[in-house]
Amino acid sequence: MKYGLSVAGGSVDFMGFRAMDDDEIAEFLAQPLVAVLAVDDPGWSPHVTPVWFHHLPDENRFQVMTPAKSKKTRLHRTGTGELSLSIQSADGATARYVNMQGVARFFPLDPDLLNAMVEKYLPSEHRAAYLAHPPEDSMFDITPRRITTAVID
Repeated sequence: MKYGLSVAGGSVDFMGFRAMDDDEIAEFLAQPLVAVLAVDDPGWSPHVTPVWFHHLPDENRFQVMTPAKSKKTRLHRTGTGELSLSIQSADGATARYVNMQGVARFFPLDPDLLNAMVEKYLPSEHRAAYLAHPPEDSMFDITPRRITTAVID
C-alpha cells in the first residue's frame, strides 16, 4: 500500500472490517467531509474541533485552515506540534474512516489552499462571499506519522 496503512490493531479482513486500499483512500479524502482535529490541552482532555481539510496525496500531507487567534492555534504553538485528525462517514452500522496522527507546522493562509477549500466545501453561489471575507487567516500543514483506515460494513 502507498501509505503503509493498517486498521487499528493490525491487518484485519473479517466480519466486515477491513483497511481501505489506496484508491478508496483517495476517493474518500476527496469528498467534502468535515474532519475532527484534536490538539493536546495540558491538564485537560484534548481540545477537539470540527474542521475542513485538504489532502495533498502526492506529498501525503494534510492542510487545515484556522484563525490565528483560535484556541487550537494557541495550543499548537505552546505544545509539541503534534495533533490528530479524524475523517469519517457513517450510515447506520456502516462506517469509513481515516485517522491520522502527525506533526503540524503553522503558516499564514495560502491563497491556493483557501481556493481549494472553498471549491471543495461550498456551492458555487456562496464562494465569492466567503473568499471576500474568509474567517481563517492561517493554516496547519500536517505531516502524518501514522495513518489508520477502516471500512466497517
